[in-house]
Order: sequence, then C-alpha cells, then structure tokens
Amino acid sequence: MEKKGIILCSVVVLLGIISTGAGFAAEVTRVKASQVKVDVLGECSYPKSPALGLSLISAGTLLIGKIIINTAAGCFCCRRTNPSHSSNHKKALTFYIISWITFLIAIGLLLKDIALNNQDDDVTTSDGRYYCYVIKPGVFAAGAVYAALSSSFGVLCYLTLNSKQDDASNAPNLNQVCIVMAQSQFALENPSFVHGYANNKQQFS
Repeated sequence: MEKKGIILCSVVVLLGIISTGAGFAAEVTRVKASQVKVDVLGECSYPKSPALGLSLISAGTLLIGKIIINTAAGCFCCRRTNPSHSSNHKKALTFYIISWITFLIAIGLLLKDIALNNQDDDVTTSDGRYYCYVIKPGVFAAGAVYAALSSSFGVLCYLTLNSKQDDASNAPNLNQVCIVMAQSQFALENPSFVHGYANNKQQFS
C-alpha cells in the first residue's frame, strides 16, 4: 500500500476511535432518571450534562471519517469490474454496504440526546406517577459500538479495493512479455545466421 493510503487509513481509524470514545463518554455522563426533578410549576428540570456535546462530537467525527473514506474509495456504480477481480469487488461492496448501515444506525443513536432537548418540559403522568423523558441506558454505548463498526468496515472496503488495484498494477503486461520473448529469440537466432554465412563465404573463397 502506498504511503498516502496508510495515512488515510490511519486518519479514519483515529476518527473512529475518537467517535467511539466520545460515544461511551456520552453514555457515562447521560442524564439519569434519578437526576431529573419536577419543579413547582409541574415541569421537568434537567441537570446540566456534557452528554449532548459528546454525542455531537462522536457523530461529527464519524461523519468526517465516512466522508474521507468514501471519497478515497470512490463510487461503486462508476467502476468497471475486471472478471478476474470480481471476488474482491464483491467483498468490497459488502463492506461498503455494512459500513453505511452501521453508520446510519450509529448516527441515529448518537443524536438521540437532541430529541431529549427538543422534548417539552411538561411532566407526563401515568397511574398517579410523574415521568420525565430521559435517554434509556445503553443507547449511546450502542451508538459507539456501531460507530466503531462503521469505521472498521469502511477501512476494510478501502483496503480491499486498494489491494485489487495493487494486484492489477503489479501484474505483468502481456504485450511487453511477448515483445521481450520475441527480442530474445531473435537475438539467439541471429548469431547462428551470421556464423553460417561466414562459413559459406570462406568455402567459396
């Protein structure tokens, strides 16, 4: 792999690690139900939490990594597949699809905190109890896991396509091989022709 590809994959992996770490940090710092209070006006009072900022960082870094790796990998619809590399193309396409599915799931889970901020502060009542909207446990953690999977499959897709290109570039050119063989054969036959011509000339003289 070229140096450019190594740097690109390293950047995407780093962004994936940041996204995953921020997602788990959002899970730890999310607002718990026990932290929400109901004030005298009957509205939910939420404590300050960095979970929203961390979830945005997680989603943002994941999006940047996705843009980078997709730009480098290119568009599958525009590619002409060589039959000899069809297996690699199918693997890369599988990684590409999985990467997009996990990306969409991760973004949806990581941005659940925005839905919390858009909720009204009114208390909902059921069976004589008061309830306030909070993010369920494990939502941000699941988003972090899917973010890691999306970054990993994106890198695998790029590496698969890159290995295909490397194999194609390293494959010998058939025309060049034929030309070299023809030149070698001509070089071997030519001396005998000259030698025979010299012997005939000596006999006639």
